[in-house]
Amino acid sequence: MFKVASGIFSVFLIICYFVVFKALSKVRQRQNYQMLLAKNIYMNRKISILIALFIILIPWLEGCDSTSEMQESLSPNSNTSEDKSDNETITLSQICNNNNVGYQINYPQGWQTNPGTVISPCQIFDPQSAIVPKNTESIDKAIYLRVEENVTFDLVTKENKHERHLSRQMTTIENRRAMKIESESTGKALLPSGTRTYSYIIDLDNSTLIALTYNLAGDRYQTNKQVLDRMMKTIKFDS
Repeated sequence: MFKVASGIFSVFLIICYFVVFKALSKVRQRQNYQMLLAKNIYMNRKISILIALFIILIPWLEGCDSTSEMQESLSPNSNTSEDKSDNETITLSQICNNNNVGYQINYPQGWQTNPGTVISPCQIFDPQSAIVPKNTESIDKAIYLRVEENVTFDLVTKENKHERHLSRQMTTIENRRAMKIESESTGKALLPSGTRTYSYIIDLDNSTLIALTYNLAGDRYQTNKQVLDRMMKTIKFDS
């Protein structure tokens, strides 16, 4: 009788062991599932944050890209930053007048301007010589001013097949509408391909004034740009 009771008790212990083991396994599985679920929730939150940051940064990245290709400002009275170390040596102590167009402008001490024997005076400026031969298309001087008669401001400022605009900036000069443009030649006109031009274009109502400098071999292009910036601040029109 004792043996029978001992056997039954042993079977009972074995059954209890399996029941407890199975229950513990379920508990562990549940704990593992909860841990996995928590990890998934954490990862999903991180992914959501990264996606949100990416969406926020897209417009900023697009703005940087467009700015690197072309900077265009529509705010009046804005001026290009100048290199103060170079500009400290530039003194615009000389003045010339062009009565045909009706403007007065300062230009650097020691520079020359054309006397008006070939074209109207006060249109060419250079530290060496501002004299140009007759019937030639001179582009080797430092700074040029010219007037396009009966040509609208909008037409002159429009990009065309002869040049590609690198930068455009609206401004005002003497309360007149103006635009500052740096462009690169396509080689389909007078200028060799890749030649850069830095220009101010000023609306004179029935005509358009263009002041510019070219980036030719051996030229002091950056310095000439700074001189042109300074000169444009001194120009005065008769009316």
